[in-house]
Amino acid sequence: MLKKILIGLLVAAIAVAVIGLLLPRQARVERSVVISRPASLIFAVVNSFQLFPKWSPWQDLDPHMHQTAEGPREGVGAKLVWSGNEKVGSGTQLITGSTADRSVASDLDFGNGIAKSLLTLTPEGPMTRAAWTLDIDMGANPIGRYVGLTMDRMIGPDFARGLGNLKTLLESMPNVDIAGFDVQQVQMIPVPILLVAESSAPDAIANAYMEGFAKIAKFMAKNKLRQNGAPFGIDGAMTPAGYTFDAGIPVDRADAAGADGVRAAQSYAGMALKTVHVGSYDGLSKTYEKLRAYMAAHGYAQNGAIFSSFIDDPANVPMQTVRTEVYAPIQ
Repeated sequence: MLKKILIGLLVAAIAVAVIGLLLPRQARVERSVVISRPASLIFAVVNSFQLFPKWSPWQDLDPHMHQTAEGPREGVGAKLVWSGNEKVGSGTQLITGSTADRSVASDLDFGNGIAKSLLTLTPEGPMTRAAWTLDIDMGANPIGRYVGLTMDRMIGPDFARGLGNLKTLLESMPNVDIAGFDVQQVQMIPVPILLVAESSAPDAIANAYMEGFAKIAKFMAKNKLRQNGAPFGIDGAMTPAGYTFDAGIPVDRADAAGADGVRAAQSYAGMALKTVHVGSYDGLSKTYEKLRAYMAAHGYAQNGAIFSSFIDDPANVPMQTVRTEVYAPIQ
């Protein structure tokens, strides 16, 4: 009887092993969500790890986990290294492929092999479907292949929760398409400037700027100062009833004390995001909207008021080619 039991167990073990070898070696987990934002905005978020703690499905498992971003800020080569409690463990995630506004591929290493992650973006009318898949090689061990059958139930809910977090995060941002929006990160060097505080009704901003620049020009003539760059404006409060701002002009010296409503100061010093608006000033508000959306999606923290440098004079250049440089100070 004992011999029959042992033989039966051996046969069962062999059957389990053989069936295990016949099971799929690859396990896949896939979930998706529809987000009411353009693909360009979503891509900016998932193409780096700057905002990953805000939508990661594993963040709540250890709010104190240590996370470090390495390599480039975004795109291929960007890497996240984490370590935490027994629920999150330790590992790395490396972006290995990136197609603008369409997909981001990465390698997930939990310390026992590489899993392939892919997040794809598909427009659906004014919305975008974000699909997140994970492909795992369970190896030659039949036990591993049995485990592979449970991967969707184990990891699927995490993916669904992460995509839900991503949807919440994106839908809190401006609903602006930033596809092809050209932005550069620049270092701003301080120079002496003169400023005049102005306020205006929304339909009289241009006249208010001209009045401010005229006050500064009069002060410059009185103090024998020379203009040392393009005139600019620093944003203040914007409401349906009016707009407040500072009109400014860079000058060649910093030895004149302010007077007659003109303030002497230094321009912003530090890092900023720069974009160039070409055309009528009426379109500047859309450029501002895109810049703010770009900052939000790329995880930049603003470090002061946005300001505009009026490079070309509409009196000398056709309005459709007038350039305005727009700067957003960042931390």
